Amino acid sequence: MDVLIALIAVVGAFYFILLRPVMQQQRKRRAQMSSLDVGDEVLTTGGFFATVIDIQTADEGPMIIQLEAAPGVVLRATPAAIESVTRHAASIEAPQAPAEADPARGQ
Repeated sequence: MDVLIALIAVVGAFYFILLRPVMQQQRKRRAQMSSLDVGDEVLTTGGFFATVIDIQTADEGPMIIQLEAAPGVVLRATPAAIESVTRHAASIEAPQAPAEADPARGQ
């Protein structure tokens, strides 16, 4: 009986220390890749920042993502080459309007 309890404790510790964090990270990565859109800025596994300019999905083969690393420099990549999404297109395209002067504050 003591061996069974110890075995269950080891398996539980293994799950919470090793498996659960990896599964959460995979879930987060899948969510990032599914929400990837044209105009998003990404960090590649090579350490380059680039902007997504096209996403091509095919029935067979990997998804191809075209990235613009610099003006006129277009790279083709797979989702495995993207480390993380650093900025979404919605935050790039919607600049904040300057705050209007408040007459009560003397501005």
